[in-house]
Amino acid sequence: MKYIFCFFLLLWLAAGCRQVPSATTSNVPSDDIPFPEYESLTGKDRERADSLLSKALDHEALYSLMGDMKPISSIGFAHSYPLGKDSTQKDGQQKIVEVGIDSIKTAMEELESWNRVLAALSFDDYQFLLVPFKQVYKGKRNLQILLCRTDLIDSLLVAQSPFFAQWGFVSGTDPAVLLTAIEFEEKHDRYRAYGYLFGYPQHAVDFFVEASLEQEATGEFVKRSFFSIPVHMRETGYFTYALPEDSTPLPLDSAKYYQASEILEEYRQLRPSFIDEGGHLKAVELYRNWWRRKTVGAK
Repeated sequence: MKYIFCFFLLLWLAAGCRQVPSATTSNVPSDDIPFPEYESLTGKDRERADSLLSKALDHEALYSLMGDMKPISSIGFAHSYPLGKDSTQKDGQQKIVEVGIDSIKTAMEELESWNRVLAALSFDDYQFLLVPFKQVYKGKRNLQILLCRTDLIDSLLVAQSPFFAQWGFVSGTDPAVLLTAIEFEEKHDRYRAYGYLFGYPQHAVDFFVEASLEQEATGEFVKRSFFSIPVHMRETGYFTYALPEDSTPLPLDSAKYYQASEILEEYRQLRPSFIDEGGHLKAVELYRNWWRRKTVGAK
């Protein structure tokens, strides 16, 4: 009888323990808000995450993070690293990088840090990826950081299937596979693929590819105008695409401009409330605040 009593006593104590919230976990975010792994980052990794997300919001990635305008957005280069082949090295050569050199060790450690940061920032349909550029310059290779919206990429792969199907890319394709394959493709297929992925309209993508083909055939640069959609840091130069010289923007261009303007205005109204005493943007806090309000409004 006493064993039965002890058994029920243990069950009661276990139930009581489950009802008491832990002081150490009460502030840990749940999986239904952005960047659920952010709190696991420490030191330099967290500094990089904060800086990267601030840059993303202040530039064109805003239209992937707070809008549905860009399937992928560039956030910038992680850095240029002395990891590529120089002029003395050959195709198929085994030993390219002297991993024992201090500068190489530092580069590899930094890349490991970036991978931790990007994994911690990725959530739901939002993936942060580090993709190497194909071209090497004087033994150095640039790696670009891209934000990918998998839901928008899936829709694009369906809408532009006559083009993307040549690689077997369909809805559900891993963005890392997609982007690495495209980066190392032939020039004009690469231009067209990136044009679609970066959210440029069909007529702008067609013009850029056709202008490049014409220049290749004639040797003469095809003159052009540029249509710029502003970002927080600058009015021109980021979310920008080429159109024929002196052409009048189409209604679709204007629609994209005004759609972006509404997103940018909302961000600019939020931003001042999330600046710390040192003048730095508390990007994670801002975005989580926006996400919660968006989620509540959708219910």
